[in-house]
Amino acid sequence: MSRTRLVFSGGLLLFAIIFTFKHHLGFSVGDSLLLFIGISPYTTSYLSGVHITMYFGLGMLACGYYLTRKEIMCKFPLVAKTLWIAVLSIIFCYSFMTDKLMYVVKWGATGMNSISYMQNDSSCTYDVSSNGYALATCELTLKNYSNSAVAVMIKPDLYGSYSNQDDPLSESLQSVHLEAKPIRIEPRKTFTGTLEFSGVAESPLEVRGNLKDIVLDVAVDGRNTVFDYDIP
Repeated sequence: MSRTRLVFSGGLLLFAIIFTFKHHLGFSVGDSLLLFIGISPYTTSYLSGVHITMYFGLGMLACGYYLTRKEIMCKFPLVAKTLWIAVLSIIFCYSFMTDKLMYVVKWGATGMNSISYMQNDSSCTYDVSSNGYALATCELTLKNYSNSAVAVMIKPDLYGSYSNQDDPLSESLQSVHLEAKPIRIEPRKTFTGTLEFSGVAESPLEVRGNLKDIVLDVAVDGRNTVFDYDIP
């Protein structure tokens, strides 16, 4: 058994799991890496077509598993034969493990650094009237991983959350200005709830609809951050 080959094969196996499967924010590192280099993780559109990340990841996972099992078979045959159980356990627990890891990593964080937003679990139902009144009812989930409470001002960005940004609806949503809402997230707790945001539309188009993967504007202690993970 070569230590170098074992480290390489084990590293490949671990990287394949991290690359392929969803972490605590609800999407994978592989999706983010492909988007970063300008490649869509899907062959057509969001959740449509072939998921390229999964194909690449499963290929690496198969190679990493085969090589690791081969390296340890001679000296640790029992471990090699039960390796698949360990791999499946890590895969099924990966999202949970990364979530719990964040409580350790961000234990002493403060303000904005302590907050994470579950964008893939978010949605908004919007209603824009002809007189310019706009209302958005949103399901949102935010987590405070630190050991101190955080007061947060939040508001959804309907325009940024809308994918077809070359039509009349896009122009109407861009003109909507919603009022921010305050929430308080207790230490090491999750806020999940329904909030109503009201505002005005400068270019009103009487329309109503539903959006998912909401881009969220968050302010903590006067510092603003737009949470937009560019989920594929």
